[in-house]
This record gives sequence, structure tokens and C-alpha cells, in this order.
Amino acid sequence: MERDVVKVGTEDEAYSFIERYLAGKSLPESISFSGWPSLTFRLTGEKFDRSLTPSVMKGFIELQDQLNKSYALARYGVPDARKLSKEEREALEIEVKVGKGSSIVEVNMDGFLTKLLHELVGKMGPQEIMITALGAAVIFGGVAAFKLFLNNRKEVRLAEIASESAKEHLKTMHVMSEQETKRFELMTKLVSEKPLLDNMERMSYDAKTELLKSFIKADSAQIDGVTLDPELARELTANARRRSTEMRIDGVYRIEEVNNTDPESFKVKVRNVKSDKRLLCVVQDVFLDESGNKEALQRAEWERKPVHLSINAKHVDGDIRSAVILYVRDVENKPE
Repeated sequence: MERDVVKVGTEDEAYSFIERYLAGKSLPESISFSGWPSLTFRLTGEKFDRSLTPSVMKGFIELQDQLNKSYALARYGVPDARKLSKEEREALEIEVKVGKGSSIVEVNMDGFLTKLLHELVGKMGPQEIMITALGAAVIFGGVAAFKLFLNNRKEVRLAEIASESAKEHLKTMHVMSEQETKRFELMTKLVSEKPLLDNMERMSYDAKTELLKSFIKADSAQIDGVTLDPELARELTANARRRSTEMRIDGVYRIEEVNNTDPESFKVKVRNVKSDKRLLCVVQDVFLDESGNKEALQRAEWERKPVHLSINAKHVDGDIRSAVILYVRDVENKPE
């Protein structure tokens, strides 16, 4: 007997399911996306009459690149788009429609989400597949997520800049509603529990940064009631650091060696029990200060028992260059 497919057609519906999941309630066994997510931007200016400039297209190319990397991470375990086949790249392509009048740009990500849903089958249980797809949809295609990004950049820049006039101009941008603040709390909780979504959120951040930079060439850019002029777009993207150069590689690991001979650095060699990959990790200083954590790592080595580690790693296309252990938990308390 075929399962009923629940169609998610709005952002409200998506967040309703996410809230339901976080409350411990079950999700539908199968979902599809109908007409959503679809980000819409309105660009005005002399060069934006049913057309886009190459500089603006760079932003959408970056979005496509980060979607490709996100799928590669889900499919191959590394955010390396070079691993994608020609067929996969074609299936993942976003659709950018340019409307009449001032350039109204609609970005459809149906191909990415459909492909992601298909790829996760067999790798996760039905509930995990559903929440991962919903999370990816709101992270990359949600208006609330874009507004949250804008608000984050606003707060960062207000703390960085000294010019009072620049600060006053930034303060004129009102982004977050009460509803969107609640959605921020839901997404923060979900992302903290799901390393794959955490990594997608970092990739989405970089894509949004490039999109925002590309809007500097327009007289104005609008998204769901938020209007950005070139000065605002330029200010918001100043000094923005790429986040996708780091990734969460949480999992079940065996501790192969603990090295505490260096008073400045506590190092641990670990091996992932699923992939058999070995890493040399530094343990976060704050983590070491917490009661019992240093001893827990040493005990795991002595007793040769696996533990669940949360690890933040710097990488180039999945090639790990450095790794930091954030926390350790018993496998029984945090199953893989």
C-alpha cells in the first residue's frame, strides 16, 4: 500500500512540522514540496528591466555552488562538488525566473530538494529524512532564514563600525518580526542537533553573503518587505568571513591516543568507527575546563570504548586541515 504524500506548500507549514518534530511528535512518512520554497527578489535600476547583470548572476552561481556542495555532503560524505556526476548537476540546477517590469527574480530549488529526499533514503530513518529535507528547505529557501541572515549581519556590523552615521543608517533596517524571532529559535535548536543541517546552514550563509554583494549594483533590492539600498548592501557584507570553510563532523569515534605532554595544547587521535578515518584533534579549552571531560577522553582510550564526539573541522572540499573536539558523550546517551 502506497504511503500518502503530504505536500508542503508554504513556509508556515514547514515551520509547523519543524515545531512538531522538536516537541517530540511524529512527522508524515512522506512529503513533497509544492510551489515552495521559492525565494523572490525585486531589483530596481537602469539595468534591471526584465534582465540581470553578470555581477548579479554571480550571486546565484554561488547559491548553486553551495547547494551542490550540500548535496555532495549528504551523498558522498564530503562537501566536494567535483564528485557530482553530470546527471546529478543537471538535477540539482536551480531555476531563476526574471519577471516583467523592474527585475523580479524568483529562485526555485525544487530540483535540489527532490534529489536530496531521494538520496537520504536508506541512509536515515523516515523521520530523519523528513526533518532533514524540511530543515534544508527553510535554510536555503526560507524568507525567514534570509531575514535572520540580514539581522545577524546588521548586529555584527553595528558592533564593528565606529561611524555613528553608518550605525544610524543600519538601524533604519527593520528585519525581524516576533514570528521570525520564534522561527530563529526553532532553527537554532534544530541545527544544533543535526550536524548535516549545521553544515548546510554555513553553506547557505556564504551563498546569502554573495547574493547580497551582488545586489550592490542595483538601486534597491527588496525581499519580503525589507528594502536594501547599495550603501546598506555594501555595509552588511563588509568583512563577512566565509563560514563553509568549517564543518561539523560529529560521530562515534574510538580514542586511539591522548597526548597531554604539551601544557599549551591537549591533543587526541581519534578514529571514526563508521568511515575508519583517523584525525588528530585539539580539545577546546573551555571543554577541558568542564568537570570530568579530560578524564572521559582518557578513560575512553584506556577502556577502548567508542564515544560520541562533536568535532568542528576546518577543511578544503572535505579534506580536513584541523579539528577541534567540542564535547564528548557516551554512545548510549547520544546514538549515532
